[in-house]
Amino acid sequence: MVTLFEQLNREEAEMFSLVLNAVGIDHRVVGANRMFRIDVPEHLSTPALTAIHRYQSENAISPPTPATRHRQPVPLPLSGVFVALVLLAVYLAIAASAAPQDYDRVFGADARLILNGQWYRCTTALVLHADATHIAANMVGIALFGSAVCAVTGTGVGWLMILACGFFGNLMNAWFYQRDHLSVGVSTAIFGAVGILCAIQAVGAIRTGKGWKRVFLIAGAGVALLAFLGSGARSDLGAHLFGWLTGALVGGIHGLKVDQALGKRWQVTCGTIAVLTVVASWVRGVVG
Repeated sequence: MVTLFEQLNREEAEMFSLVLNAVGIDHRVVGANRMFRIDVPEHLSTPALTAIHRYQSENAISPPTPATRHRQPVPLPLSGVFVALVLLAVYLAIAASAAPQDYDRVFGADARLILNGQWYRCTTALVLHADATHIAANMVGIALFGSAVCAVTGTGVGWLMILACGFFGNLMNAWFYQRDHLSVGVSTAIFGAVGILCAIQAVGAIRTGKGWKRVFLIAGAGVALLAFLGSGARSDLGAHLFGWLTGALVGGIHGLKVDQALGKRWQVTCGTIAVLTVVASWVRGVVG
């Protein structure tokens, strides 16, 4: 969001808000110390100014001075690196256990068992990896694309969206194969993150007519990642595809409905749901 006008009185703020509502431009009126400002999504700032200036000229109203526009600072998210390190710790702990092969059998995304009601496997399988190459590639992918999603959506919302993509990607993959198919790895969620980024950028490009280059760059990075991850014997291209499709749907909805990262309460709530979902899934797998 950028500030369009600031230091408005209540009457001016209400008048400009009515103008923006009339032309269908999303905005936010923020009051402080009896003074108000109007914030709009950055890609809508020019049409918003045009609409207000047209209204002022038609009604012989002297325009206020537009605020110095600035982009709200977005801290560099490091949660993707943290998640990558957690995945590495889990991989090392399983590799050092007495029977590492049993984890795939008990917690992997077995298509037949998922369709028989063991949906928790769609989540627990995301934490398992076949070998060192597998975990290394996925650590890079989740650190890069997970952090990128969180930079746009906020940390809590971003990880809940990515987890949902991994879950539903594995679920749809199980439905596709029906039986005799086992999948492990967080790459399903990684491609969900790629789909989220592509969709959010595409929505912005459609609205403004600009930004298609970034959409193609993200898509190209996803294709390159697919080629890299698809070279392994345990690679699951179906899960990657379904993860991406889920991400495109989730990202498209977010891009259409949300103009900026949601507030702290939303981030904490969504992040808590994501963590509890992972923990509950593993507990469900342990207790059988």
